[in-house]
Amino acid sequence: MNKIIEAPFNSYFGVFITLACNFRCAYCVQKITLPHQAAGQYPFVSGKQWVAALNAVASRRKKKNLFSTKKKKIAIIGGEPTLHPDFAYIINNLDNDWRITVTSNFASLFFEGKRGRLDEIKRKKGLRLNGSYHFLEGMSIDKFMENVLKTKKAGITVDTLFIVMHPEHKDQASRYREVLLKAGCEVKFQRFYGYAHGKLYPVAQANYDKNLEQSDGIRNYPAYREGFGQGRHAPVYCKMNNVLFAPNGDVYNCHYKLYTKSEDKFGNLFTDDYINTKSSEYFLCRDYGSCNPCDAEGHQFKRLDGSEFNISQYVEG
Repeated sequence: MNKIIEAPFNSYFGVFITLACNFRCAYCVQKITLPHQAAGQYPFVSGKQWVAALNAVASRRKKKNLFSTKKKKIAIIGGEPTLHPDFAYIINNLDNDWRITVTSNFASLFFEGKRGRLDEIKRKKGLRLNGSYHFLEGMSIDKFMENVLKTKKAGITVDTLFIVMHPEHKDQASRYREVLLKAGCEVKFQRFYGYAHGKLYPVAQANYDKNLEQSDGIRNYPAYREGFGQGRHAPVYCKMNNVLFAPNGDVYNCHYKLYTKSEDKFGNLFTDDYINTKSSEYFLCRDYGSCNPCDAEGHQFKRLDGSEFNISQYVEG
């Protein structure tokens, strides 16, 4: 039976097959709400269950023109997705109606050894990997490069590499970017989210080349500080175009609720055949003030008095 997920074709579909990670980054966006709100604990779900449920999602192709169709994009993320024991099975068995992007830190045991477990990935078409280099966790640039090149040698597309632009380590990040360019991939700075020395980042002024920066869509910095500063919970009307699948299949439209395993969800991928994500309408949310920075771009809000604002619309200040 087909599963109907009520959301526009261009909605971002993010699948968190696990929140586990082999790093313990102090700036991790999963933990930005701590200690105010504990991180959610999710049970393990097998790769066979993930594949069966995702391949049952209807409307994964859209007519592009008379001769071709567009395939639905899906992001496999975490945590570190390669830590899921069935990672390769999931990638290989999601059908060809999905265009898959995986984001990895290239540091798990999946990449260890001469070829790692990369030969288990049989799917090459419609798959790309993005990498995130966390030099503050002690992984050498040489080891990261080795694993990236190993992945490319296995015939898997490595598209973009990101380096977190920590405000205290900008020079280091710039030097590492020059090294990573040798891998033949696009290399971008990932904006630092969260607090450093009591200041909420990102800020409006950054002293590095904007052309090298990952777009996050934050233009309304006063609203960003108010809504994403982790200082309060307040009611607001919210509209999002995300469809996020938690490790147990629960469906959310924002990262804060997924990371904290909120009861405020839209359904479950494994148990429900119809899920309305309400992406085209405002709904009441009581967690404004603790929004996760992952949701800044394009995030639309409406206050209780009816005034609307968007985090991506420029406001001075």
